[in-house]
Amino acid sequence: MMDPVTLMLIGTVPAVLKVADTLAQILLLRARADLARARAAARSEGDRPAGGAR
Repeated sequence: MMDPVTLMLIGTVPAVLKVADTLAQILLLRARADLARARAAARSEGDRPAGGAR
């Protein structure tokens, strides 16, 4: 039979996995937003050279 601490730790696994999943989703959404901003910035630059040169 397992001791109470082990049983408690096993009981927390679903909550830990839920938190990890939520954090992963947040990071994914943030990365997608950054990519969309970078693509929009590249489109708005058009044919202008990088660095603000004219």
